[in-house]
Amino acid sequence: MEHTTAPLAHWPADERVPLDTRSIGEVLLDWARTAPDSIAVQWEDADGSIRGLSYAALAADAVAFARRVLAQVPAGEPIAVAAAPGIDWVTLEYGAALAGTPLVPLNPAFTDSEMTHLFDTSGARLVFADDEHRGTPLLTRLSSLATQRAVQAHRLADWRDLPAIEDDLPPVDADQVFLVQYTSGTTGRPKGALLSHRAAYNSAAGMMARFGAQRDDNWLNTMPLHHVGGSVSVVISVLSVGATVTLLPGFDAGKALEMIPRTRVTIFSGVPTMHLAILEHPGFDTTDLSSIRVLMAGGSTLAPSLIRRVEDAFGASIANAFGQSESPNAIMTSLTDSDIDKSETIGTPLPHREVRIVGPDDNTLLVGEAGELWMRGPLVMEGYVGVDAATAARTLDADGWLHTGDLCSMDERGLIRIRGRLRDVIIRGGENIYPAEVEDVMLSHPAVAEMAVVGMPDDYWGEVPVGVLRLVPGAAATDAELEAHGRASLTGFKVPRRWERVDSFPLTASGKVKKFELQQQLSATGGR
Repeated sequence: MEHTTAPLAHWPADERVPLDTRSIGEVLLDWARTAPDSIAVQWEDADGSIRGLSYAALAADAVAFARRVLAQVPAGEPIAVAAAPGIDWVTLEYGAALAGTPLVPLNPAFTDSEMTHLFDTSGARLVFADDEHRGTPLLTRLSSLATQRAVQAHRLADWRDLPAIEDDLPPVDADQVFLVQYTSGTTGRPKGALLSHRAAYNSAAGMMARFGAQRDDNWLNTMPLHHVGGSVSVVISVLSVGATVTLLPGFDAGKALEMIPRTRVTIFSGVPTMHLAILEHPGFDTTDLSSIRVLMAGGSTLAPSLIRRVEDAFGASIANAFGQSESPNAIMTSLTDSDIDKSETIGTPLPHREVRIVGPDDNTLLVGEAGELWMRGPLVMEGYVGVDAATAARTLDADGWLHTGDLCSMDERGLIRIRGRLRDVIIRGGENIYPAEVEDVMLSHPAVAEMAVVGMPDDYWGEVPVGVLRLVPGAAATDAELEAHGRASLTGFKVPRRWERVDSFPLTASGKVKKFELQQQLSATGGR
């Protein structure tokens, strides 16, 4: 689709490729018929060997899981899962799709209050869980919470021991809800976005088409499956082309480096913190990475310096993808984009998404101007659960526009640049400071590995930027050196005067920095 000289920052939806109207369960069964022996999922077993399930075997297990789910709850009633990534999680995901029971992923690290919030708002009355999570008794804790709410709790690994229905599985329509995906909770309590089979599958398929994925691809999953970046952007994306997903139970840089040559991984994805951890691992330089052809990035704005560093180190091309729980895999660069475009933009909208950049008066801005990113189409969420109508309407309005809360601009080619989060804007004495801009500059300092800029109250200016950073192991930088580096590229009022050094950042499941937690930490220490 050509977009060359339009004065407005508006991208009409590309509808040349028709929407796939199959449910996700139908797609799995179709692959089981047409490519029964192709490996769908593989993982490292307890004895250290690599195990795999073919599409035929995975489909058979998913059908068996669906029959057991429907013996516990009726079709259409949500079911929840709290577990580490693994074959049982994937089987459950497809089993829920075949049963027509919307899936509610729970972060195993959630507190009791967060877990009960998700139970209460989602309406889930059946939950599957691991025995433990990071040394804590997850199943025991969930069983106690579940009992208080008439929710059934079962050990995920024991799903085969449950009774099953003998009837045929119910028909499932692509418009039915597939996923109740809770937001990361960077601000406020998580909200449950309702994603249909149509939205989840077509958004995944569109992303894979953009970088030419094939059946012989093997995607190493480093993302938690309770996040849309794992359950949709990896698992369902792989399904769309009949490829293989290799599972890790959790991110570990050393294990990822081991699995890449061992299973001949062709697609590697991760948020910036994961890429950095792998680059800094002592085994990186001696690992055979020749099988990798695509590096998927997302979950956060990537600094140009980081993108170039990662591409050079891996010897592969990055595709930078942007999405939200409310609209996964929405915007993406192409492998053939120039280095500058891949470094400085998130690409153009994927099919079936109309996008515009909107100003404070809700009018579409001109190309080059910064405003809120809005998008609409059949691949955005149906709405929220457990949220009052007024709150929901501020995100998904009556005309179907999803207000993303991201500050962006669009150029004349439709390429979109992230300028920051609207609520991340720091207003210092009436001057707007966008943290993403400051973070990008500071990440080019050779001693800075990770960087976040947050706003803190100030008696004189009202609000001032504070730089929070993690240094490259073994590196050092004084406050004066950091300030001088910032002033070389930024107007003086944008440069932090206070610097806080940390060993790690508080992160959401999707790898985004919880800036409100950083602000709380800075408040407790006087901002220093």
